[in-house]
Amino acid sequence: MTITRDEHGIPHVVGDSVLAVARAQGRATAQDRAWQLDVERRRGEGTCAEVFGAAALEWDVLARRALLPDIARRAYAALSAESRAFVDAYVEGVNEVVERRWQPWTPLVVFAAQHLLFSGFPSKLWRRHLASTAGPEWVELFRVEGLPGGSNAFVVDGALTASGLPIVAGDPHRVIEAPGCYAQVRLVCTDPDDSFDVSGLTFVGVPGVQHFAHAGDVAWGITNAVADDEDIAAEELERRHGGVIARGPSGWEPVGRRVEQVRVRTDADRYDVHEVEVLVTERGPVVIGGPDEREAFSLRTPPYVLGDLGFDTILPLVRARTTDDVTAAFAGHWVGPVDNLVVADVHGAVEHRVVGRIPERDAGGRWTGWVGDLPRRVGPLLVTANDRATPEFARVGADFAPPHRATRIRALLQERVATGPLSVEDAGAVLADVRQNAGAALLDTIATLGDLTWPAAALRERLLAWDRTMATDSVEAALFAAVRAAVVEGLHAAPALRGADGSPYGELFAPWFDLRGRLRLCLPAILATDKPFGVDALQVVAAALHDVATRAEAPVPWGSGHVVVPLTPHQQFGLAAPDPVPSVAVPGDGDCVFAARALGGTGACVHGPVARYVWDLAGASRWVVPLGASGDAASPHHHDQQGVWAAGGTVPVKEPR
Repeated sequence: MTITRDEHGIPHVVGDSVLAVARAQGRATAQDRAWQLDVERRRGEGTCAEVFGAAALEWDVLARRALLPDIARRAYAALSAESRAFVDAYVEGVNEVVERRWQPWTPLVVFAAQHLLFSGFPSKLWRRHLASTAGPEWVELFRVEGLPGGSNAFVVDGALTASGLPIVAGDPHRVIEAPGCYAQVRLVCTDPDDSFDVSGLTFVGVPGVQHFAHAGDVAWGITNAVADDEDIAAEELERRHGGVIARGPSGWEPVGRRVEQVRVRTDADRYDVHEVEVLVTERGPVVIGGPDEREAFSLRTPPYVLGDLGFDTILPLVRARTTDDVTAAFAGHWVGPVDNLVVADVHGAVEHRVVGRIPERDAGGRWTGWVGDLPRRVGPLLVTANDRATPEFARVGADFAPPHRATRIRALLQERVATGPLSVEDAGAVLADVRQNAGAALLDTIATLGDLTWPAAALRERLLAWDRTMATDSVEAALFAAVRAAVVEGLHAAPALRGADGSPYGELFAPWFDLRGRLRLCLPAILATDKPFGVDALQVVAAALHDVATRAEAPVPWGSGHVVVPLTPHQQFGLAAPDPVPSVAVPGDGDCVFAARALGGTGACVHGPVARYVWDLAGASRWVVPLGASGDAASPHHHDQQGVWAAGGTVPVKEPR
């Protein structure tokens, strides 16, 4: 087996068997991301506090209570023999480099940890909280995707492209981390009876490629389908006779219970021990609260119920040759998150379908099976951006992203192919689009305002003349964001929303309980509502205009404050970063295709595209990540892709040097 690298340090792994490829991939990942691999392992096992101290204890407790290691062990044991051997070989490669050995099931727990909060249950908790504080009448107004910003993906048939072969492109959006959660890799197997050549993006610590790849004759990408695939249940728990019981549908039931110990670092060589009570009811593991607390909630997920994390999908994907191969791999084995899959092959098969496990529920909410006949589309131009793509998505869930990004992508693609065939460069430019797509609602409201102070009236005219692009050099973009933030602040002060802000369940859930963020995301719907939260929205907007127009400081371009600050593990736990990553100005906004989202709508961006790819089945594929291939801050490849990424660009998928 060999590991070579291109000019960006991206590993090109070659092996004479599928197991040799897996082992070399594990070794290459450990060479590039050894410290990150240890952090990811600890996240899955719930042992971060051993390194990061009490700041990481909240995460460790949740990981233990959610049974992440248990689910990973069950899923590993249930793998096919071939998949298990593939994972084992990857772990062998990792263990050739790292100091703390991985267990055979560690890649599965790493994957599980990546998706514990990348799910719907925090938003279900938020809606419960909103209903109990502001009232149930306002819940529907906030019924959109749980967090603003989201992923984009599209596929264009070869009849509409310059090469005559399909293009698949997209950009997953998550918290922007340092090092990044995705690694670029090329995997080549030279076994004549089992050959493949795949370039793609993989979660660091997970073998193969999962969500985004170009495998010669076929390519695919995904967005989150925002499915209703998890349930939280309010539990009534009591301690009796040295154990714990829960009230179930037919009376009191026994609760599985054990106590685990988490070591918490206090200084260089001292540790405290924190005991975690792990409880499991008939509904699922108790992830919040307990018998001695005011509330308790259990979490039921498909991986918990099935003991399956979908890893039997990985080998069929790297071996895929056709669209049917890819869809069969996902349809047969994928569990979650439930995704929108877009895929195309050189034979002209172009498809979008929803993949994963969504529970069927009876009238009492009990799971009775799995939703079949999930939505599927074919056509020459297909777009998904976490939106409700068709009416059939009612079988998937109820909370989807607003349609702005999907509508804009579709319009840009249709405009381009109406004047000529789509090129790889054209596809990349679509993903870099920075038009403010949801801003029309606020601007239309501003246009209706009369009787304004002269500074507010002047600002109104300036905003109405703005081209609505969130470019880094645009002062108007910054003014728009400032007005929007002031409107949100005015709505936030509504007496009806008093008590709705902030997480009652700890800092881990704070992003889902950020009332200002929720208001900003739902602003178009709020402005279309008569007396939202009992306030006069027109007065709020007029006051916001006046406030921004009369501020003493001179307006500055959007890029002066709209900067990406990739979060290190230390920063994610609220600690100072030993090696902070340089920040970089970025265009876009949470409502743009380039959905780089700032906290509160202005300032530092922590959420955005964590990769960008354009898979060209004619062979000219491109990709980029926010930083680089290496997790070592001293490496020249630590953040050598940052500038290209921030500008909305990509780099070629190249042969190694």
